[in-house]
Amino acid sequence: MEKSVSFKNIAYLSLFFVLGFLSHLYLIHREDIDLFSILNQQEDVTVIEDVVEKMETECSMTVEQEEEYNPCPVLIDVSGAVKNPGVYCFQRDNSVMDAIKKAKGFTSDAGFKYISMKINLATKLIGNTKIYIPFESDYDCKLLTFNLPKEIIEISTPPAEKAPEDTTGTPAECISINNATSEELQTLSGIGPSTAEKIIEGRPYEVLEDLLNVKGIGEATFNKFKDKICL
Repeated sequence: MEKSVSFKNIAYLSLFFVLGFLSHLYLIHREDIDLFSILNQQEDVTVIEDVVEKMETECSMTVEQEEEYNPCPVLIDVSGAVKNPGVYCFQRDNSVMDAIKKAKGFTSDAGFKYISMKINLATKLIGNTKIYIPFESDYDCKLLTFNLPKEIIEISTPPAEKAPEDTTGTPAECISINNATSEELQTLSGIGPSTAEKIIEGRPYEVLEDLLNVKGIGEATFNKFKDKICL
């Protein structure tokens, strides 16, 4: 009877030991599965990072290739009153002032008044265009004197005012401000060589008082010789 009880106890202990061993193996196997899953996730993250890095590298190479392919995005022809006119390359954010600097700046005879009034130096450049900087002589306007035939002068010039006769009965001579030479004009009181040339440049005159518009002739000077002149 005692041997039978002892045998049962040994059987129970053996069964318990076997179950415990199997449970231990199960737990170890489960930990291996979890560890394998974690390693797989880490490998997936590494692969994604490698793909993103590769894409960024390819994009960077594409931008660099485009820049190498188009080294001159804006081509401008700079001419006129600049020291070194020519065709130059610029970036897209460059301005008209950058183009002038590239051409070594303005020349001494540039039309600075026109430039300051009409040209916006801050304007951004547009590709394949021309910038012309005007010279001062481009806007220099002078009154020219033409030697017209006598027939045309007689038609276009109003008849001269009749000069008053002097007290001696001799007709008074008048100097035509439209036809007199420089020497004849200089016989008038207050008229020198320089003023005589200005009178000639200001022709034709419609009335005697137009001489007041000539530089150097004021009302006082005009009154000195107004009785000795005619159109």
